[in-house]
Amino acid sequence: MIKGGALGEAEAIFGMHVAYGIPTGTIASISGPHLAAVCFFEAKMVGIGGHAAEPHLTADPIVAASFAILALQQLISREVDPLHSQVLSVTYVRGGSASNVIPSHVEFGGTLRSLTTEGLWQLRRRLKEVIESQAVVHRCNAYVDMRDEEFPPLPAVFNDESLHLHVKRVGELMLGPENVMACEKLMAGEDFAFYQEVIPGVMFNIGIRNEEVGSVHSPHSPYFFLDEDVLPIGVALHVALAEIYLESRQHSVKQ
Repeated sequence: MIKGGALGEAEAIFGMHVAYGIPTGTIASISGPHLAAVCFFEAKMVGIGGHAAEPHLTADPIVAASFAILALQQLISREVDPLHSQVLSVTYVRGGSASNVIPSHVEFGGTLRSLTTEGLWQLRRRLKEVIESQAVVHRCNAYVDMRDEEFPPLPAVFNDESLHLHVKRVGELMLGPENVMACEKLMAGEDFAFYQEVIPGVMFNIGIRNEEVGSVHSPHSPYFFLDEDVLPIGVALHVALAEIYLESRQHSVKQ
């Protein structure tokens, strides 16, 4: 982070993320939306269990959960502008253990993602409404937990345009224009966004892909391996970004 002091109110923050899809020493940046706002949810559909031979005596939470999960998909396809990227993923369903018994409850959950923070809050509101409404239709009760205490919602990473251009200029000076690329938007989340809610910032990628040493896997893969040759490049780039930024701000203050 670069903070004011002698430079008055000037503040900026630079963040770097490893990218296994681009070669070691290559960087990639983008202005505007970069990474998604993200939150998690879990839901419990509570009904009345019973024998599978007497479904009329039950309130089937499996059917209720199934309709709710299908209805949630319509939030993206029918309520979101096709030009606005959002993702709703139900990643698990748990309920019952016997082949001839309708369980008393079903649990399911997953994640919500949006390239805008505002879009995430809209999606959160509608998710709760849809699940609770489907519960009523199927004579069940629904309990939705957004897990905010355990996993606070992440805002979207939105890169400041002037700082993006600064990264591009410094990167081209250090690494050559051929090693500075435009990166793609990604629906993953990053808590770097909390800084950007307070001061201008930019998150950029630095490549770690090196097939010779096996640095070709995602950071979430059990086979992930970091090409450590990228570390001094990343450090030098961060130092240069800070120094040149401070010099430019100091020059503008003197003017």
